[in-house]
Amino acid sequence: MNRRKFISIGLGVFVAAIIPSSLSAVNFRDTKPKAWSLMNPLKGKKVDASSLNGINSAMKELYGTSTVIEGKVKLKAPDIAENGALVPITISSDLNAKTVALFQNANPEATVAVFNVPANGIVYYSLRIKMGQTGTVTAVVESGGKLYSATRVVKVTKGGCGG
Repeated sequence: MNRRKFISIGLGVFVAAIIPSSLSAVNFRDTKPKAWSLMNPLKGKKVDASSLNGINSAMKELYGTSTVIEGKVKLKAPDIAENGALVPITISSDLNAKTVALFQNANPEATVAVFNVPANGIVYYSLRIKMGQTGTVTAVVESGGKLYSATRVVKVTKGGCGG
């Protein structure tokens, strides 16, 4: 019985040692630093929620193009966020994705997050972002050399009054 236990423990350690080396993560801040430094054109302190200049520039820097196909991506975000410090965002898609990116135009930096999706991975990401004011949130999924997107305007209220 001790021999079986020894072999099973040894096999478990071997598998645990190999798995991390087969996973690969790309640090997009190192490989595409300009995408993280592109700023939204904020005029004064008020942003035009329909102005997507910063988002399009960041998308072009990250993917080489800002041409997207609307649809096949679900972006769940509140219409009204009572607390701009914790805006819940959920991105999902049935596509066989390579990357998933999130952009917004309510803060100085347009790029929020970029995720590298493993082969045959499920696209379902839920996170909370900070928005200083009302703005547009855009989720982009790269699949088969094409970009698919969903966009949502999130109104951020002051003082948590909901209106």
